[in-house]
Amino acid sequence: MSLSFNELKKRFGSIKLIVSDIDGTLISSNNEIGDLTKQLVNKLKKKNINISFASQRVHSSIVPIAEELNVKIPFISLNGSLIQDKDSSIILNRSVIDKKYVEKAIRLAEKYYLKIALCYNDRIVYTEDNSVIKDFMTRFGTTYTLVDSYDDYLDKVLEIIMSGNDRANMREVQRKMRMPFGMYLKVKYFRSQSFQGVYNVEITRKGISKKTGLKILSRHLKLRNNEIMVFGDWYNDRDLFEFGGTNIALDNAVDELKDVADYITDKSNEDDGVGHFLQKFYDNI
Repeated sequence: MSLSFNELKKRFGSIKLIVSDIDGTLISSNNEIGDLTKQLVNKLKKKNINISFASQRVHSSIVPIAEELNVKIPFISLNGSLIQDKDSSIILNRSVIDKKYVEKAIRLAEKYYLKIALCYNDRIVYTEDNSVIKDFMTRFGTTYTLVDSYDDYLDKVLEIIMSGNDRANMREVQRKMRMPFGMYLKVKYFRSQSFQGVYNVEITRKGISKKTGLKILSRHLKLRNNEIMVFGDWYNDRDLFEFGGTNIALDNAVDELKDVADYITDKSNEDDGVGHFLQKFYDNI
């Protein structure tokens, strides 16, 4: 149940870290950070309140945002698979998928006529036969690299992405990756939000999520749950909200996230919703 603003602001004095999702939350559909957000991030730093990120993006596509907001502490990329700062001088977590599981996924993709790509900290790799997959992924700011073969790219994989238009095949691949490897892998199936008739499977190391990423980051910064405020808009941000800090859903957030939010902003990411809320936060600390 959401709190009133008067109830919410009682928590403000404890907040020392703000963690925001990026796409659909911190930035607009034009991939821009609001001017008010930029101003408030600088003002809050002067009060020793830091900002970080928790995103599905690969690390390298978050670096320009970190530089624009002068974020020096580590941030969470690939939904928790990697946690490091923009200069890669501090690495808190790097959850690499074992080579044998990558090979298995590639074989299954070929057998069931699915498209597959491999995610690293700095890019997403695909082959000519799988080139259409990059058109089905809405991962802004990401570098996509065309390679001749996956043979030389089986190591240091942080996430495997598969796409296809045959739901039964996608479910079968999910089952085959889960059954023997469920102790080591998280295999997530979902329907594309942007492309009708397209289904996806995402594979990461078992136990990886934005929630586990935030736990690691909070331990590194020596912060308790009640000292952290998070912003989100999408289903995978529920992991952040389950961490137990102060949870803010944007006006454009999905209903499932709004249902578990402590507070829902009256503005969306297109209207710099984060910035407008940070102004209220700043005025009440």
